[in-house]
Amino acid sequence: MADFADKAQEVAGRAKRTAGDLTGNDDLKAEGAADQAQAKVAQGIDAAADKAAEVKEAVSEAGDVAQDKISHLAHDTADAARQLHLDDAASVARDNRVIIAAIVAAAVAVVLLTRRALTR
Repeated sequence: MADFADKAQEVAGRAKRTAGDLTGNDDLKAEGAADQAQAKVAQGIDAAADKAAEVKEAVSEAGDVAQDKISHLAHDTADAARQLHLDDAASVARDNRVIIAAIVAAAVAVVLLTRRALTR
């Protein structure tokens, strides 16, 4: 809705500016130019907000994917350790150090994916 209102303000500003040109009314011409500029700024702000929302969603999705991959990797590692009858190694997979390492890895993945998304 804001996009429509901003576009309408831009068109109205253009009309005022043209009317000011045709009638020689500098005040009307300046008012129209100001309306157009204000509308263009509002449109730019809306476009930037839309892009920020897209980046936020991409980062969120990347974090979810990274978290899933880390969870599967930890689960697979624990399963492999159990299959080799390495009970100590399986218990390490549940240890807080492994959880912290997984969180750090997820954070690094999110940062890298964010940088990639922002450079595109």
